[in-house]
Amino acid sequence: MQATSEQPQYTSLENYDNIEQIRSKFPALANINIDHKFDNIKDSRFFIIRTQGEDNVHRAMKYGIWTSSSRKNERLDEAFKNKKEDVYLFFTEINSMCFSGMAKLTSQFNAKSHFKYWLIENKWFGTFQIQWLYVKDLPFKLFDEIKQIQKLEGSEETLKSVYDLIDCTELTTENGIKMAQIFQLEKTNKSLFEEFPQLDKLEYESRQERTNNIRFEKKFQELSAVFETIPFSFSVASYERKKTNRKAQGSYYQSQYNQQYYYQQPYQQYYQQPFVGYQFQQTPQYWQFNNGFYQNQYQQNQYNNKQSFNKQQQPYDKNQYQQNNYQNQQQQQNVNTQQPQQNLTQEENQDLQSVPLEQRFQVNSQQLQKRGKFDKNRNKNNKDNVQYVEKHQTEAPVQKY
Repeated sequence: MQATSEQPQYTSLENYDNIEQIRSKFPALANINIDHKFDNIKDSRFFIIRTQGEDNVHRAMKYGIWTSSSRKNERLDEAFKNKKEDVYLFFTEINSMCFSGMAKLTSQFNAKSHFKYWLIENKWFGTFQIQWLYVKDLPFKLFDEIKQIQKLEGSEETLKSVYDLIDCTELTTENGIKMAQIFQLEKTNKSLFEEFPQLDKLEYESRQERTNNIRFEKKFQELSAVFETIPFSFSVASYERKKTNRKAQGSYYQSQYNQQYYYQQPYQQYYQQPFVGYQFQQTPQYWQFNNGFYQNQYQQNQYNNKQSFNKQQQPYDKNQYQQNNYQNQQQQQNVNTQQPQQNLTQEENQDLQSVPLEQRFQVNSQQLQKRGKFDKNRNKNNKDNVQYVEKHQTEAPVQKY
């Protein structure tokens, strides 16, 4: 197998008018547009390949390689391994209104051979080896009569023309033979070779840019290494999304039984997840400034148990309870009687009027007034049951200067 760093050398021609020169220059195109016989292809398998642009087909024709998404590569690899006859591919580009060529798979999928210079960088990995049979532009109108039923997940069966089928759809044997015969019999001078000079220039620029790019090489090595471990289930978009989510969450705590609990960074150094049996507390509580403890029922219970562990439970004494209750009532009455109401006399009012306007709103410490405040006590079982309890505290009014 090829190493991931080995890439096919850049090759091109000044012009692509001479078909014999093309056949001799590119090994994958050595047998194009000749009279291939399709006599014993009843057990062959046929697939429609739809690509995003001409650039990918251009590279596939020059170097005889192909790749696609992981699931589609798995489908083609399974077809090649279990084949009775050859596996054929019909290529078309999106919005091209024609089929551009017909090729044959010549190897199974190589998950360790990667081509760096596809149209989009770091998106497709691994390669198949293919051999081209026909390179010619055949318009879709030649295939109007070839139709096939397509069934997608979550949708009904629909009858479509072969050029409307999605990428990597397997054709029936009858439809595949019909398409192969059309490629064999139709004569045309139009082909993708007309665009090769411009596509060669784009490929050369892409090679220069990516070869000297350290960032691209580092990313390519990272993604290709992950791809080789899971070639038929790897997705670049999914990998990048998970990687971004891990960075956004910051540091995390890896618990037993493969459970991950992500915490916000400011509270990471304080919080440790308590372990209870085989389960963890579901939600971590934020740090509260209540003597350094968390507002967490489990931890509070643990703290209370530690505080009261050495306390001995005293027997209940009815007489002692009544005596303590009576003493508490007497202390409350004494507190209420020691706070008499203070009223301003007329002399004090006159003295207050003689004060200049600048100091009129200054209140001395002796001019305290009792303000009645009420506390709301709600019943836990019935929130509508509210009791108002008066607080007997004296507060000084706001001083204005």
